Amino acid sequence: MGNIVTTTPNQVAVISGPRGTRMIIGGCGFRMFCLETCHYLSLELMTLEIKSHQAETIKGVRVNCGSVAQIKVKALKGGEGQQGTAAVTHGTARVDTAEYDYPSITLASTHFLGEGEDTIREAILRTMEGHQRQILGTLTVEEIYKDRAAFSERVRELVHDDLKAMGFELVSYTVTHIDDENGYMESLGATQTELVKREAAEGRARNQAEARKKVAQYDADAEIATAEAAREAHIAVNQQQQVQSESDRDLHIKQAAFETQVNKARAEAEAAGKIETAKQQQNIVREEEQQKVVEAQVHLEITDRQVERTKKEAEGASLAELMAEKNRAEAIRVNAQAKADEIRLIGEAEAKAKEASGAAEAKVLEQKAEAWKEYGDAALVQLIVDKLPEIATAMSAPLANTKEMVFVSNDGKSASALTGDVATMMSQVPATVKGLTGVDIRSMIQEKAGGQAFGALAGASIGGALAGGKSKKVVRPDVEISQEALPLNLDGGALGVRD
Repeated sequence: MGNIVTTTPNQVAVISGPRGTRMIIGGCGFRMFCLETCHYLSLELMTLEIKSHQAETIKGVRVNCGSVAQIKVKALKGGEGQQGTAAVTHGTARVDTAEYDYPSITLASTHFLGEGEDTIREAILRTMEGHQRQILGTLTVEEIYKDRAAFSERVRELVHDDLKAMGFELVSYTVTHIDDENGYMESLGATQTELVKREAAEGRARNQAEARKKVAQYDADAEIATAEAAREAHIAVNQQQQVQSESDRDLHIKQAAFETQVNKARAEAEAAGKIETAKQQQNIVREEEQQKVVEAQVHLEITDRQVERTKKEAEGASLAELMAEKNRAEAIRVNAQAKADEIRLIGEAEAKAKEASGAAEAKVLEQKAEAWKEYGDAALVQLIVDKLPEIATAMSAPLANTKEMVFVSNDGKSASALTGDVATMMSQVPATVKGLTGVDIRSMIQEKAGGQAFGALAGASIGGALAGGKSKKVVRPDVEISQEALPLNLDGGALGVRD
């Protein structure tokens, strides 16, 4: 009597009893009641977090170290690095019992069979932590800080024998962190950081300087190449422009020659067209004139026939009328001839009269010249006296054009004062003549005529100029008297006023 025992590949069942000890891994077996016992041991991988707090290094510096270890029962034969290969190689195939490391499984069972997983973890964790502290005590902080892989390898080498003695193996070991509570690691890191920064700055400065050198060199090379290219391009452009200019010149010359030929041909064509048009116009005019001649001839023939007919019809009746018309025409001719003779005779008479008048005027001028030579200033005075009426008329012309005058006065002598002003203006004429010619006509007139002729002549001229005007006399501001014009009459050489 008993029961069936089955296991998975990650656990081992250890059956012990009268028949000895048997191990079942990934298979099944039979356990007898009361006679045999069955215990299970896990073959799974255990992950342990190992922490070493305040572990002293070789120089007495206390550090905190944390790591992670993967540990399992050594179930397969071969080295640590070949277990995975064996598992892969076998895959889902049945694993031969010869592949299992039963001695290691027996050791693990001897130490931990029947114990819980926590007990196993605790025992292995203490072993690992002790070995980790031991390795830390043989190294300096700088060695741990700079080469963690070497530290891990030393831990792996030290712990291998102990784990093997317990039937276990170390699959992996990794340091997660190393620090201290006194700032030693931070100072070491700061020193290293500053060293790295300094080296980085130096390298950056060297690289930047080298880069600037290279950039300057490349810029100089580029500028030289650019200048060379620009020079060559400029030369090429100038050569191209020269070729283009020569081509343009040849083109313009050819265009001018072609335009000359075209203009010549156009002019010849236009001239030929005009000549042909003129010829056609001449032909048209010739035909039109010929047509007019023909029409005139036809009209003449028709007229001749009509005249002939009319003549024959009215020959007897119009014979007398024709004779009368002939007589009237002859009379008109005679009258015209008479008028022509009359006009001719009148013209000849007028020409002779003008000739005689011119000769007389020339004679008079000659006699005047002789008289001026003989009489001297007297003749000049006579000439000026003859012109005095015209001078007086010109001076009084503005007064003659005056339609109405308004005098404002308190003594009633405004009109008389007007004539006095006119006489005063005339009396200034001799002084003006004397100033212009040097001849004192007043003295000469007084010597010749007693001084009355000048006043009479001036009065006559001004009186005629003022004739026909009107004036108004204001005696007081509230009284206005209208008067007719005050003509200046020549009465014995005095100026008279008629109210």
